Amino acid sequence: GEASFCFVFMSGKHWARYITKARLDFNPFSSGSTLGFLAELKAKSVREAVPKMEVTINRVTDAAAPPRLMLTFVDGRETPVDLGKLSVKDTFAQIELETGRLDLEAMRRGKPWL
Repeated sequence: GEASFCFVFMSGKHWARYITKARLDFNPFSSGSTLGFLAELKAKSVREAVPKMEVTINRVTDAAAPPRLMLTFVDGRETPVDLGKLSVKDTFAQIELETGRLDLEAMRRGKPWL
């Protein structure tokens, strides 16, 4: 989609480069940004850029359960993302904040994460 194109080329590096695990719990009949973000997670470009990222998808049957995304980054920090409230674009913005934090930390340490 256009959001991933924007984020891949905005930084010159892949948006998912610091994500080690992504766990998505959702009802497949729910709306919101869940299916859009799921498509981005499963994209060939993501698998090629971050081949070691573990993606777990749990389909829940409770229609009232909000979609939940839990991202684990290279430093072990787990970040929950509320896909029921955020658009795909806002989800990428939240990931970009974490990526910026990790870039800064790598600069301070004097060595890259990967």
